[in-house]
Parts: sequence; structure tokens; C-alpha cells
Amino acid sequence: MKLYSKERLKHRNDITVFFNKNNGVRRISNSLYTIFLLKNNRLYSRFAVAIKKNKTNSVGRNRAKRIVREIYRSSKDKIPVGYDYFIIINRFDSYYSHSYNDCKRDLLNLFQKVS
Repeated sequence: MKLYSKERLKHRNDITVFFNKNNGVRRISNSLYTIFLLKNNRLYSRFAVAIKKNKTNSVGRNRAKRIVREIYRSSKDKIPVGYDYFIIINRFDSYYSHSYNDCKRDLLNLFQKVS
């Protein structure tokens, strides 16, 4: 499946909505990821990925974000539609100790809790 441009949260206004207190944002998390989600009343979902700068260097941060984007792209049919997702990577060291399939399983388990 292709990842379309409209499926990415790119604008600052779209992302700051997640950090306002009174807008109905839900939060689900495990040891690797935290997902903030907000209903968007669209026929498709949008997402953004972030990792703190103090977790690792830029190479590591970009690698972690690439992995999450690939998981999202390859598993779009398993992710509930009609939400905006803000995915925060909590632990980077696990990307070296876990396989791609382990990271995928952990992220998809969080997405199953959405509906």
C-alpha cells in the first residue's frame, strides 16, 4: 500500500490540537510507544511520529521514525480509520534489541485498543 501525503499530519495547528486539554484526545501507551488519538471525521486516518532529542542522535531518531512509518504504511488495513494519530516513541534502545516484527506487533496491539 502507498502512503499518501494527505495521511500525514504536517501542519503545526494539526499537531498542537493534541496538547490542548479540552478537546477529547485519548491516550494509549505501552513501554515502547504512546499514541494520542483524536477523531477527525474523515474517511482516512492521518498520523505524525515523534521522538525526543535526548533519546539518541539524529541517525537513530530518523531510523526509529522510518520504522514506525513503514509499520503504519504496511498495516493500514489493520488500523482504525477516521482518527488523527500522534505516535511518540518512548524507548529507542529497544529498536536495537527488538526485531522489526516485535516493534510491529507492539504498535499494532496499541492500535487494536482504539476501537
